[in-house]
Amino acid sequence: MSDRVIALPPDEATYTLRSAHVPVCCLERLRPEDLEGLQPCVDGLALVDITVNGSKILSITPAGGAARDQLPNGHAAAHQALPVPHVDLRGKMVLPTFVDLHTHIDKGHTCERSRNPDGSLTGADRSTAADAAFWDADDVRRRMEFGLASAHAHGTAALRTHLINMTPAQTALTWPVFSRLRAEWRGRVELQGVSLVALSFYRDAEAARALADLVAAHGGALGAAVCCAERGGDPADDWTTCDRDRGELLDRWGWECWWKRGWEGCTGIFTLAKQRDLDLDFHTDENGNEAAKGLRYVAEKAIQHDYIGRVVCGHCCSLAYQSQADLDLTLDLVRRAGITIVSLPLVNQWTQDRRLGVTPRWRGVTLMHEIRAAGVPAALASDNTRDQFYAYGDLDMLEVFVQGCRMAHLDRPYEDWVRSVGSVPAQAMGLEGHGTLCSGSSADFVVFRGRCYSELMSRPQHDRLVVRAGRPIDARPPPYELLDDLNVPHEQRGAEAMVEKDVLVCASKPNGCSPAAPRHCKAPVLDRVRAYLPMVITLLVGVTLGAGTVGFAPRR
Repeated sequence: MSDRVIALPPDEATYTLRSAHVPVCCLERLRPEDLEGLQPCVDGLALVDITVNGSKILSITPAGGAARDQLPNGHAAAHQALPVPHVDLRGKMVLPTFVDLHTHIDKGHTCERSRNPDGSLTGADRSTAADAAFWDADDVRRRMEFGLASAHAHGTAALRTHLINMTPAQTALTWPVFSRLRAEWRGRVELQGVSLVALSFYRDAEAARALADLVAAHGGALGAAVCCAERGGDPADDWTTCDRDRGELLDRWGWECWWKRGWEGCTGIFTLAKQRDLDLDFHTDENGNEAAKGLRYVAEKAIQHDYIGRVVCGHCCSLAYQSQADLDLTLDLVRRAGITIVSLPLVNQWTQDRRLGVTPRWRGVTLMHEIRAAGVPAALASDNTRDQFYAYGDLDMLEVFVQGCRMAHLDRPYEDWVRSVGSVPAQAMGLEGHGTLCSGSSADFVVFRGRCYSELMSRPQHDRLVVRAGRPIDARPPPYELLDDLNVPHEQRGAEAMVEKDVLVCASKPNGCSPAAPRHCKAPVLDRVRAYLPMVITLLVGVTLGAGTVGFAPRR
């Protein structure tokens, strides 16, 4: 590990990192007395000494403090001849290990075998659906593990992944692989899983209950894509917008639900989650359409169901196109609902406003400054890596933070934006102690050569030292050659381009449906009758009353 930025004292149970530059916001869990004498300098950084004992952080004190030679159990005075080994960082930055709130490691590293032909969101949906036909347990496991190994090497300690569950075959495949990897990687990368389906999936009450039961059995979170297609917000999008029955799918009870769905069908995602005590994680408004207001719909339901602080919403790109009045209303509801918003800058700048031969007119990212000003927690995350939604990326949260700062102007001032890749996502995932540095907590941190944000963000910091439980890890991102046999383009395999129809059909049509669409994408005849009967009755009553009024009105 001689190519790393520093070398820790070998085989030492106790050591001190002197003069480390740490963002003060990453020390939020320290006691006030521990912060006495701390003098933040430019950009909210402070020089501290970090003493590690075994797998724990023993103390964090202002640089040059008395604790720099402290030994465990307060025995420093009895061991003056045995000073604690130390490394002088000379102002190098130290950050807590990262937390990645939104990824798709089940789809990762497939961009070469199933290319997105035009880079659009619709192109991504179609090519992802085609690629899923070639998935098996070995394929999914190896690609997911490759992603975890990359994240681990870059300094990520916890990661949440969405798992495609649009078909029974996908669901039966991804969750067992996920559970196996979660157990194998525990202690290195804490792994959480979220089911990913279109909102229209919840029209099939039986399938929805089965999915919720499976997610609960695997300790996951329940999810859906709401107003998240390229035409999200348009009534013609019957895949993710679902204008005619969105309330019931998110969840609404009562006579209107009965008319449209029948009592057994009045089981939307919020009720399914509450019954099983599951967190919720939505894809919302991944487009630049003013009419896409999935975030608002989710917030309203969270408040109605008193599901406060249990919901994450990702993307939220269309906020950039809302009027100020609409924006204020939506963000107030989101704040009241305790929703955490996660921006995916790498992916959204790649797919949003993409038109052949046309330079994009906006960056695709959501309104990070306005979100935080409204009192809403805001996180940054990796999202897709080397798949149909983003052809690049390596689950490096430093890259995500750097690019997020550049795209959303989070650097003047930096304030506490570094929390968006640490303690903010950790809180959303319910991970106590992650994303911060604190006495008594696990010694999990990353040492960088950069001494300030401008140095940190100007070079890739490939020589960073990742420390877990007090010791440096000897891990590097795995070589791509490990996946060569999985990435043979499908046309070269001699296999026909199979397509999982019940995934592709909704994604491949401009209006989200086709004659071959699965049951959850097409309203059965009875559902259509229920949907329009109240309207017809109201119209008939109105006409009858109107006719009566006309017939008996006195002539003038």
